Parts: sequence; C-alpha cells; structure tokens
Amino acid sequence: MKTIALKNILVTGAAGLVGAAVVRRLAADGQSLIATDIRDANVPDGVRFEAADLTNQTAMAALLRRSHAVDTVIHCGAISGPMVAADNPHLVIAVNVGGALNLAEAARKAGVTRFIAMSSVSVYGDQKTLDPVTETTPLNATDVYGASKIAMETVLRAYRYDLGLPAIVLRLASVYGPGRQTDCFIRDMIRSAASGTAVSLFEEGGCRRQFIHVDDVARAIVQSIATPAWDDFAYNVGGGEWLTEREVVTLAATALPRVEISNVPTPPRYVDGYMGPLDFRRASAAFGYTPQTDLLRGIATYADHLAAETH
Repeated sequence: MKTIALKNILVTGAAGLVGAAVVRRLAADGQSLIATDIRDANVPDGVRFEAADLTNQTAMAALLRRSHAVDTVIHCGAISGPMVAADNPHLVIAVNVGGALNLAEAARKAGVTRFIAMSSVSVYGDQKTLDPVTETTPLNATDVYGASKIAMETVLRAYRYDLGLPAIVLRLASVYGPGRQTDCFIRDMIRSAASGTAVSLFEEGGCRRQFIHVDDVARAIVQSIATPAWDDFAYNVGGGEWLTEREVVTLAATALPRVEISNVPTPPRYVDGYMGPLDFRRASAAFGYTPQTDLLRGIATYADHLAAETH
C-alpha cells in the first residue's frame, strides 16, 4: 500500500492514553513531533512539548503559528469517555466540540494538509438491530459524551467539505491497555483476579462489549496519516471481538487463572450501546488496518504491565 512522507506532526492529548501511545510510536519511527496537552506529558527524548488548552482559541492559534511547519495534526485531546466529567456537560461540550473547532480553525489558517481526530463508537448509541455497524449506521447517541462526539464530527465535516481542511475521524471502540487512567472493565478484572476478589458483571441483558488495545489504535492512526488519499470522512476502528462481559472473563481465564465472577450481578446497562459488531472494513481497505492484538493477548500483556507497576 502506498504511503506519503510526513514532515512535522502535532499531537494533542499527549498526556492521555491514546495520545501518549501515538507520540511514542511516531518518535520511535523518527518523526518530527510536537506534543501538546493541558497537563504535563512525559514525552520521549527529542519530542518538543508545549502545554496548551484546547478551549483557548488564542492559545491554539498561537501554537500553530509557532509551529508553522506542521503539516499533520493528530487530535487525541478530549474528554475521553462518558465516565469523565459526567456531571459537567458544559465542560464536555467546551472541550470536545469547542476545542476541536479552535484546533481546526488554527490548522486551517496554518495550512495544515492532514487533520485526523479521534471519535468514538459511542456516536452510534442504541440501534434497532444487532446488524454490523458500518460508518453509515445512524448516529443515535443520546448521552452528552456521545452527542459531543457527533457535534465534533459535524464541525470537522464542515471544515472538510466547506472550508477545505483535509480532515477525517476515527470512530474507536473502547480502548484499553497500559496508561489507561479512567474506568476500565478489563483493568478492573485484572486487578480483581490479582487480589483474589470476584469481579461483578453486568447482567447478560446488558450489552456486548467492543474493546481495542491502545497499540492497535496507535497503529491505525499512523497508517491513516500516511495514506495518500482519504476518500471518506469517517472510519471505524475496532479490535474484532464482540463479547458479553461474562464471555470476556471466560476468555481471560487462560491468562488470569484466579479470575472469579461475583454471584451478585450489577443491573444491566448498555455500556457501549445496544449495537452489533463494529465493521471496520472501510479502514482496512483505505489504509490497511487490521487489529494485531487479540483480546486474550492484550489482557495477558496488560496484566503483566500492571503486575510490574506494583513491584
């Protein structure tokens, strides 16, 4: 598959799970990078870091002016899930929508030629069927986080088709792996197994979960920015599994022999939305994406990482 050479890349959200993984991967590839976040980020040697607030339009414009040679923006900075700032909808919208608007406008004025933003499977919300979810599936989110991602996409779609900013979004499944700080079922399951505590599951009527390892997300991002042409605006990126939480625990038992299930289930809740498996054939065709870390391997390596952290 043909690729293009990238010159200078700006990565937002460099202190977060996905942003940090992307920065590490690009730095290892020898790319020229600028990393930014509102909080300090531990970036590799040779990577320039600048603290900046996405919600500050002036700061975003100044950042892109100072970084006038940037040709690619990877926008990972955001309120990263419905569990974050759950009772602060103004902040969620200000960061996820206003922040994307500020960055897109700064990028447009700076002449950026590639702009990629992280969206979420949450935009699909609850569906009427369990058919595979493609990029043309209705965007049915009714929660504030999902709505913020839909609004962010709407802004960037307008920037692409009305204002000429070459922009795409990746709709990610639930990301797990080393560096995750917010609520995470897989991390909680690993820690429960390590401590000999039974893990509580949503009742089977709750939902099926769709996870993706952070390394696969970073790989998809790098593949997408190096692709010569983006024929579409939105691309699903998933890990390939579509399992109930009980099925996840059963699968994990190979790597976590002490894992146990609590006899007291929690009430059913559609954590990832009532929907079918995520179809990411568009991303596979466009930039060669295929997940390389299956769930069992991802759980095993994540468990090793968490164990090393405690010693």
